[in-house]
Amino acid sequence: MMAREYVSLYRQTLAERQRLYDAAIAAQEYTPFLYPWDMLPATYLLLAIMITPRLPPRLARPIRFAIFALILCHSLYLNVRRRTLWFAGGYGIGLATDWGIIMSAALLVFNDPARDFRRLETRPAKLKADTDIVANGHARMLKPAKVKLDTDVVANGSARMLETPNADASASIDLTRRQVPGVYTSTDTKQPSFPGSEQAASQPYNLVWQGFPYGQGPLHLVDWTVDLTTSFRGPNWNHRISTLGAIDAPIPPEPSANGPQNSPSKPTAVPKQSLRALQLRALQDFAVSYLLLDLLKTTMTTDAYFLGLSALDSPTPWSWLARLNEVLPFATRLIRLLISMTGVITALTFIFSLSPLFFTLILPRLVDVTILTKSPLLEPWMYAPFWYPVTTSILQSGLAGFWGKFWHQMFRFGISEPSRVLIEWLKIDKRGHVARMIQLCLAFGLSGSIHAAGSYTTFSLTPSHPFSGALSFFFTQGAGVLLQSTVAKLLQKYVPQTKSLPRFVKQSTNLAFVLVYLYFTGPLLADDFARCGIWLFEPVPFSILRGIGLGPGGKDEGWWTWYQEGSKWVGWYRGDRWWESGFAIY
Repeated sequence: MMAREYVSLYRQTLAERQRLYDAAIAAQEYTPFLYPWDMLPATYLLLAIMITPRLPPRLARPIRFAIFALILCHSLYLNVRRRTLWFAGGYGIGLATDWGIIMSAALLVFNDPARDFRRLETRPAKLKADTDIVANGHARMLKPAKVKLDTDVVANGSARMLETPNADASASIDLTRRQVPGVYTSTDTKQPSFPGSEQAASQPYNLVWQGFPYGQGPLHLVDWTVDLTTSFRGPNWNHRISTLGAIDAPIPPEPSANGPQNSPSKPTAVPKQSLRALQLRALQDFAVSYLLLDLLKTTMTTDAYFLGLSALDSPTPWSWLARLNEVLPFATRLIRLLISMTGVITALTFIFSLSPLFFTLILPRLVDVTILTKSPLLEPWMYAPFWYPVTTSILQSGLAGFWGKFWHQMFRFGISEPSRVLIEWLKIDKRGHVARMIQLCLAFGLSGSIHAAGSYTTFSLTPSHPFSGALSFFFTQGAGVLLQSTVAKLLQKYVPQTKSLPRFVKQSTNLAFVLVYLYFTGPLLADDFARCGIWLFEPVPFSILRGIGLGPGGKDEGWWTWYQEGSKWVGWYRGDRWWESGFAIY
């Protein structure tokens, strides 16, 4: 009689979840994610932005509001009816639909696309040989603090790659004096001079501000609209968020001005050295985060906590951690929380690296992107860092710095717009305590709603806790920011000696507060992530570590990770109604 092949607890968990999912789909309790119907909310938004600016104002406003209501209703319907295992166990459905609602409100309700948005676009520079003179205007520093606060991913955009840069054009532009943030830095620095850095990687161009592109052709309109809806942090928009640093650009025109600004920037081009550094950094981030994801995933598959089957403080299967926990009783809890946070940061870094990798390295080699977009795709400031250094965020500002700078600012524009509009409508002092309370409550409340929606739409073995988990966690963070700032002000008022404490004492106190506060509040979110089955998702298709025999071992383990017996990726799904039939992602 042959011995049965060993099946790890990890594979058993995946198989049981797959069995329950298949049963729920067969019983029509849920349907998988369906194309094209489930992409309609995004289509509504794109059409609203392209069409309503051409309508009379008294008609455009109610239509924008009506389309937002349609997006809201359709998105809520998707949250109730759709489930998939491939979008991080279904977490991606709720996260994407809730963020779509928030971003749609920011673009259609709290702003007027025809009036409030301007994009920096490229125009071919008209250069005279061996001169540095350009018609009309001088580039000036664009400080993000001077424009509306906001949040992103780089959309379509680029300057065309040149195989042989024009020598006369290059000579007329001093590429070593470009006052722009360095590659993946947040500070304003002059580009260093490298051997060969005087050679341009792009055609020389001017930067101009472009409002809604009336009468400039359908391609330009689609380019402008798609960029607005997908460029969340707005690196080349007038709502560029404050953490992105300053760039050389013309001053944004007044909202009433339509069309491109008449005073462009000085002629500029992307130096080859800057482009090379940007591409290498993107490759480095991709490779490092891929390997680290493989390590984290391989580690998580051996601990029942990350499979959603045991509590945070349950005994660890790792012998080294069990011995450490005997000395430090909080060690298991702390290590699991650290692994959870590292997993989130690494996964996001991996995703963020795809943007510069694709738009600066892959796409320009496949197509002349200048015919697709007028966005300055190769500029380093389009890819500002998503994670700030600890020294300039947490050590200086504590928990407020952790969330306001260190943590990624992808959603900042969308979640800050409601408070901006409410404060302006109530005519509250923008720098006052009441305004700060409104900003914190709405920002953390909306952040919590995004993660709570993701928690709600997951298909997991253990029921998730959207409200007592994810939503509560983000509300506690807002309370923590207020607590720390209030205590600091009281100490400065009643204990004046604290003002003269050495800098390292203040920084150490900020760091200690953040670590202790997250240690006690972090389980609200980390436990919900585990219950949702987020860590069951396979982030990388090829696992080097599991291929060489590490991990849980047993049946189905090996180099190729995107395999689960009985699972189905895609296929045609036929439901009872026409809107429940389509190309399915299971």
